[in-house]
Amino acid sequence: MLIHTGINLSPLEQLLTQGGDARIALDNEGYNKYGCGIVPDSIALAYGSATASTISAMARSAASEVYQQLESAHDQASLYVLVENEFERARQELRQLCGLTGDKADAALAETDIVFAASGTDLHLIAAQLLALPGKQDTPMLIIMVEPGETGSSVPAALSGHHFSQRTALGVTVSAGDKMLGARPTELGSIAIRDVQGRARNATEVDAEIKALVDTAISQQKQVMLVLADVSKTGMLAPSINLALGLQQQYPTQFKVLVDACQFRLSNASVHGYLRQGCMVAVTGSKFVSGPSFSGALLIPQRIASELRQLPLPQALQAYCSRADWPSHWPGAAHLHKHANIGLLLRWVAALAELRAFRQLPDAAISDFVLQFGQAVQAYFQHQRILTLLPSSIPDRSAPKTGTTWDQLPTIFSFLLNDASGQQLLRREQTMQVYKRLQKEQHIQLGQPVAYGAHQQKPVSALRLCLSARLIVAATAYPATNADKIIDEALQVLDRTAELVSSLA
Repeated sequence: MLIHTGINLSPLEQLLTQGGDARIALDNEGYNKYGCGIVPDSIALAYGSATASTISAMARSAASEVYQQLESAHDQASLYVLVENEFERARQELRQLCGLTGDKADAALAETDIVFAASGTDLHLIAAQLLALPGKQDTPMLIIMVEPGETGSSVPAALSGHHFSQRTALGVTVSAGDKMLGARPTELGSIAIRDVQGRARNATEVDAEIKALVDTAISQQKQVMLVLADVSKTGMLAPSINLALGLQQQYPTQFKVLVDACQFRLSNASVHGYLRQGCMVAVTGSKFVSGPSFSGALLIPQRIASELRQLPLPQALQAYCSRADWPSHWPGAAHLHKHANIGLLLRWVAALAELRAFRQLPDAAISDFVLQFGQAVQAYFQHQRILTLLPSSIPDRSAPKTGTTWDQLPTIFSFLLNDASGQQLLRREQTMQVYKRLQKEQHIQLGQPVAYGAHQQKPVSALRLCLSARLIVAATAYPATNADKIIDEALQVLDRTAELVSSLA
């Protein structure tokens, strides 16, 4: 008779909702804060990847295989070793899928370090605390970001060294808003990229405001970290890449760039371009990539990693990071607890299954479908009075030069809701009501409402129709039929949204 002597792990479904902050917890109906559950493909029409994604059957199968291996652990110590080894495998596969290994990877790319974390918010915390070394006069580092409405409501707290939830990724109970113990001091500056009416501000003016802040801070002997959003919740790239790289060349020792690519709507060529220029890049596996909610990774270029590896990490990160989250050759992380964050591991394993399928597609096939999809969506809105398409941002990737890549095309399409008359925009709370009803009553997922200024002094929000890696893989598998099917489903989502709006009293 076979006797199982391993430890008793929590069920896979339960682990997938652990190892993150309070936002990952499921409500009574089985959804987290972002409207995603743990039942594979439970959302019939999933076009909300700018917010989050629900795990697919393929991704769950990949997670299940690793879960079964972890069940062989005899005690907590052996479990941690297994988790540590699996994290290293995940790290190496992510490097491979990002093109950081192999014949085409130069030394600058091959020596990129990867740190795992529960969310994009955690990544901002880690990056800020890594770089927040005091200036010559012990002045705090200045961090400049675009408005939180376009990135994440919890990001300012994380960048400022404050707790942003009631529970950390390692399960430590904290008070949201309180200063983290041992956090390195920072100052935060925020620049609006939309005006009070929601329209995109002039990019030159935004760049000028940011440059003035940077010049002033550096004249005061401060270190500066700029958070470049690529792309934001509504698909904007801000500030310009030219500005960020220009400032980095002008102030090589005092100025650093964190690319907030948590949407991960980036080609490998763009990732390489940023890393070669010495920019840190924050990505997640749960938005465009379509993995389950809460899986982040910070790509640290060699020139930064070589400076910081030996320095002890700030005490503030101990409640958020496990030793296994960091590369084994990072001595500064040696004091972190050996906590087995199994949930984070399994979510990344699931996300890598989605990314693996996507990276197998030719760039030309991706570009062709993304262009076809965008043209169909824009044509639809030309004859729609209930829904109003907002101008799509076209990311300017002329610097660093990466050639023509699919990520120069929009994959997020934001739109406003008009009332049945087609004359008045719905208020923010009405838009949220539509969003929730689509999700719960029709199993349709759009990107969560994003604040879009005010109309007649009333705040309004935009919904977002989004392409994801999973949808693109499905569309290009049999392009003669599947591409049309994906596009038709997207237009059905818009039709049902308009119908629901029209039915509102």
